[in-house]
Amino acid sequence: MDKAKIGVISSYQEFTEIAKQVARDLNTDLNIREEYTENAADIVREWETEGRIEIVIAREDTASSLKKKTNLPVVMIEVTSFDIAEAVCRAKQAGERILLVDSQQPPRYDYTHISEIVGAGFEVCLYKSEKDLPDILKKAAGDSSTVIVATCAAAFNAASEAGLEAVLVHSNREFIQDAVNKALYICRVRRKDLRLCRSFQTIVNNAYDGILAVEKDGVTIFNPVAEKTTGLKAGDVLGRPIAEVCRVNATCRALYGDGKPASGILVYLGDLPLVVNRVPVILGKNNCGIMVTFQAADKIRLMEAKIRQALHNHGLVAKFRFSDIIGHSAMIAETIREARKYARSEAAVLITGESGTGKELFAQSMHNESNRRDGPFVAVNCAALPGNLLESELFGYEEGAFTGARKGGKQGLFTLAHGGTIFLDEVSELSPGLQARLLRVLQEKEVMPVGGQRVIPVDVRVISATNQNLSRGVMEGAFRKDLYFRLNVLNLQVPPLRDRLEDVPGLFKHFFERLTGPGSMESLNIKGSLTEELKKHLWPGNIRELEGFAERYAALGEDDVKTHFTFYSLLNKLAGVAQEESGGSDHLTIKLGSIPEMEKQILTQASRLIHGNRGEMARILGISRTTLWKKLKDLDIELPGNGQAI
Repeated sequence: MDKAKIGVISSYQEFTEIAKQVARDLNTDLNIREEYTENAADIVREWETEGRIEIVIAREDTASSLKKKTNLPVVMIEVTSFDIAEAVCRAKQAGERILLVDSQQPPRYDYTHISEIVGAGFEVCLYKSEKDLPDILKKAAGDSSTVIVATCAAAFNAASEAGLEAVLVHSNREFIQDAVNKALYICRVRRKDLRLCRSFQTIVNNAYDGILAVEKDGVTIFNPVAEKTTGLKAGDVLGRPIAEVCRVNATCRALYGDGKPASGILVYLGDLPLVVNRVPVILGKNNCGIMVTFQAADKIRLMEAKIRQALHNHGLVAKFRFSDIIGHSAMIAETIREARKYARSEAAVLITGESGTGKELFAQSMHNESNRRDGPFVAVNCAALPGNLLESELFGYEEGAFTGARKGGKQGLFTLAHGGTIFLDEVSELSPGLQARLLRVLQEKEVMPVGGQRVIPVDVRVISATNQNLSRGVMEGAFRKDLYFRLNVLNLQVPPLRDRLEDVPGLFKHFFERLTGPGSMESLNIKGSLTEELKKHLWPGNIRELEGFAERYAALGEDDVKTHFTFYSLLNKLAGVAQEESGGSDHLTIKLGSIPEMEKQILTQASRLIHGNRGEMARILGISRTTLWKKLKDLDIELPGNGQAI
């Protein structure tokens, strides 16, 4: 990131020198000018025009003036009681009578307390305007023993012009440095906000939907599609009350309607039908306005056609078999053994497991080893489409069932999967209405297309998958209990990668050599000891995360085949991200099982988090060192590193 552009208006030479030193200490650049308050605004405008600054630092009197004359943020260095006390001490050396001239009323300091601290009495003269200064100072001009202590440059200059000895209250270095740090922070925040605003503006301007957003202060968003549709320019609409805009433009009046929330309503602009949505903008508990989005119905029909075509072209053939599943751990071997048994059955299977564990891989493998291997394999993601569109995709529709329906109607995915298998991924995302329809299909073995009056018999085996806890969804009322039992006749749990870390080296080799070619591991001197390092990471993103790691490593290449710097750098970054996302390194994830199985999970994961320190493990787990040693031996667990013996 470029260095922050900070301007500093200095009131005196010492201030300038301190600011320069602070800039060197903080390794930043400051544009510093020594100017009187009346000239400061011109200097700031010049800097801003030339793009030299994005924030200003000034002492209190100058900052107050600048805030009224510039749109840039201004950081104020306030005058403190300590600064005044220090100036009074200097004035004691120059004269017998001390007159403190301050520009604030009512008084903001405890002048009596300051006098007691410095051991010197002084008079206080407060003024409201700089125009009052000549009259105030005229009374003291005849007394050569009077020294003026000025809290601002204007009073100091006026005293000097009147021939009086004057001392300017200086700012403490600590407060100057604090102001620079505050300016640097504000610059970072403003730049981040500016990037977000530009990104948001780009998204809005390139959206296919027309967008009209209205708040209490008027229209806040009016994108190019809205301009083209209404014939109005954004500059003529933004900031104006929506009632005023609707009064002069019938299209806006039709789109905004009564200003109440609505979903999927049809609005006709002549012969052009638009699908309009009105969504309230809620911040916290406050309704701040409404956002209107609209799109031509013809575009929606075209998009639906593309989605249907893509669905039909995808997933009619199962590409993977059990031999494609990589891993030799006991856990994955048991999962494959169980899945092979399920493949011989015709019952519905519910595959559960975290994202990225390979649930569809198991679904395709079961299909290819079943009696239905010669039939179609149709996969559909239940979360990828809205409920009404998904219904027509699953069950098909008759000609004329709805506006835009294809002539002759369309077969549903259940019909396409006749004689084979349908794979319902993310089945937990089905709407209640679709859950009811799916239950009837499973019970009756027949489907009725949308808008149809005839039923179509189907012979389909259903394999579904989810990364959610469906039994909890049943208890919470989010998923139908009867459908859950229909889908969960056979249950296959795919283990997360952290529970079978012994498979990680083999998986990495498969992904890496698939990208870089056979033998590439040997050419980069990637040996077993190196890939064993991958087992120290718990891979919360599972196989998908490991595959992404292999792709990044293949793309970057290895600069040093002896130290493998790139490999360790990528692995360390993964560890840092995982720790940030987990909020610390003291969390374990335990899969329910027998007591010995869960104990092994606890000890294995804890040993990685504590880096194999047995004494520390025993202390945290609340067991003796001897007990820990016995459990490690009984469960055949080797600690990473040297284990730091007890």
